[in-house]
Amino acid sequence: MMDENKGKVKSLFKAIDILDVLSQSTGGLSLSELSERCGYPKSTVHALASTMRDRGLLRQLPDGAYALGIRLFEYGSAVSRGFDISKLVRPYLESLSALTGANSVITMLDGHHPVSIDYAVSASGVQILPEIGVKLPLHCTSQGKLMLAYLPGNRVKSVLKRASLRRYTPHTITDTDRLIEILTEVYNLGYAVEDGEYKVGLRSVSAPVFDSAGELKYALTTVGFFRRVISDEFSEIIQATVNQAKMLSAALGYDKEQ
Repeated sequence: MMDENKGKVKSLFKAIDILDVLSQSTGGLSLSELSERCGYPKSTVHALASTMRDRGLLRQLPDGAYALGIRLFEYGSAVSRGFDISKLVRPYLESLSALTGANSVITMLDGHHPVSIDYAVSASGVQILPEIGVKLPLHCTSQGKLMLAYLPGNRVKSVLKRASLRRYTPHTITDTDRLIEILTEVYNLGYAVEDGEYKVGLRSVSAPVFDSAGELKYALTTVGFFRRVISDEFSEIIQATVNQAKMLSAALGYDKEQ
């Protein structure tokens, strides 16, 4: 039987455990605290922590406690610079489109308006080309409603006060109080639905995509000319979209239990 630990460096595992423990601490930890939380002897923790301190992975505070070092920030910044969200998202977009038979879109939720940045087109059905790089309205798209739903209550009212709740179709909701009620439902459900509110006949569902810090960064959307949003067909569309969004969040480093 093959030894799965063969060739692995045990001291590296221990060093990573120390980094994990420190990442969960709001301040520094003493040698004794690190030893207790990691479950390793003080001598082992001291040797590893001293080495990581010398390499900038840890820093030592005036009271002798250890904390994460600036070099980890530099590594994280390097990862961010080389991080191509479109490349990472592509398999999830294509998978979602294949599952639903409709177009899928990834939308960035930074700033004051959602902006779609990439999409996958279904091989079947009517082709709908999303508005890449164009700011979408907040109040009548599933992406916009999702973005609003995850803002603090006071910010939602502030944003809506400044926004123009333009009526795009007969189904567009322009009443602020009613919209706020819907946003509460969106947050509780974990997804947002657009029912012909932006363009007549067009319906969509957007699910949240969180980053490693637990921040809402993107919306994963399925969009098409579905007959109804209350139907078995659309319920399956919702479930597929939510599931793919959860997997994409995990790929971005999001841990629901953190």
